[in-house]
Parts: sequence; C-alpha cells; structure tokens
Amino acid sequence: MEVSQLTGFDAIRARLDSEAPKVTLTVEVPEWEPLAWTPHGMPCIPWPSGHSWHFPRDRGQEHRLVLQQVLVLENLSDRRVEARFVGDLVVSDEDRWPRAAGVIVLEAGEQSEKVYLQRDFTIKELSENFTAKQAGQVLPRKVLSTVTVEDDRDNGNTDRWDLLLTGCPVHPDPERDGVWMIARHHLTEGSGLRALDYELVPSRQRTHWLSRAQGRKLAEPGRL
Repeated sequence: MEVSQLTGFDAIRARLDSEAPKVTLTVEVPEWEPLAWTPHGMPCIPWPSGHSWHFPRDRGQEHRLVLQQVLVLENLSDRRVEARFVGDLVVSDEDRWPRAAGVIVLEAGEQSEKVYLQRDFTIKELSENFTAKQAGQVLPRKVLSTVTVEDDRDNGNTDRWDLLLTGCPVHPDPERDGVWMIARHHLTEGSGLRALDYELVPSRQRTHWLSRAQGRKLAEPGRL
C-alpha cells in the first residue's frame, strides 16, 4: 500500500476522532461486602456479618450472592448519542425491580441513570472460582457486559467498552472443613475487596466507519 494512501487513512482517522462525540464512562468500585440476592427487587443488602455456609449440608439451598458494580455514562458533546448495553447490565425501575438496561438515547449534556453491572451466583458457584484460582485456572463465574456508543453519522465512530467483574468473594474457613465465608479483611492485603477482579478505567475500543450503512470500516493501523 502506498505511503500516500496510508497518510490519507491517518488523516481520515484524525478527522473522525476530532468530530467524535465526547462520552465518558464512569465505573465505581464494586459493592463490598457482596450483596445477598433477594426476590423483592433492588437494592440488595449484604449478608449478616460473619455468616458462613457449609458444604455439602447447604448445597441444596439457594443462597446467592450478587456481584455488583455501578456505572454511569455522560454525554459531554453537543449532539445526541445512542448507548447500547449488552450482557449483565440492569437498571432499577420505579418498583425497584431490575430490568435489562437495553438501549437509551442521551441528549447533549445528559447523564444516564445508574446502570448496574450485576449478576447473582450460588455460594457453591463462587466457591468454584476460588478452587479454579488455586489451581491456576480461568475463573468460571463472571459478570460480563459490553457498552457501545455512537451518534447518527454514517461516517462516524463507534466506541465500545467491555466490562468484566469476577473474583473469589468466598473463601474456605481455614479452621473448619467444608465451611465457606465472605473474604475477610487481611492485615497486610487490605479489605476483602482484594478478592474481586475488576477495572475502574476500562479500555475504550473505537471503530472508525467510512460508512455504517455499507458496513465499511476504516482499516486500523497495523491491519492494512
């Protein structure tokens, strides 16, 4: 590919970046301690301090913990944008019931309501995360989602954030076989929050479009 063509692509990319709506994604520190799932909607509440679970005695009981992280989108540009939430993302409706966040439109200068990256797991499922980590394996229980934002231009950009929340919030009690507890505060490692894996500044991935309608993307550097 000729140098002049590469230079042209760089100029197009720079123009699209300069014209892109400025949208920020703010992600809060996950809720700690983990919340107890409830059939009565949101907000969830923590388990009583010091609560423990015994396997196999409690295996058949639906004791569930909620891993939760709050995020907010803000449209700092002068035009409206569409935000699409896919995966384990919910909002709380007027009756406090969680519902899929779905697709929203943010007007210029508008901020979204709180969106919850959230999923509930049984205690047994979360114990499997701890076992996997001890074995050096990928954690099987995760909260996953994707946020995408774009404006109405055919020749524009799509911004995407991939979100992940996982970890080992329940640990075996070192003094009682078969007993599991919420990760405790550690004298040197800090609060039990250290047991969760999450990001506060997730990476933004940007797709530059020559034409959305025609599915034509601008080639990224290194992929020409």
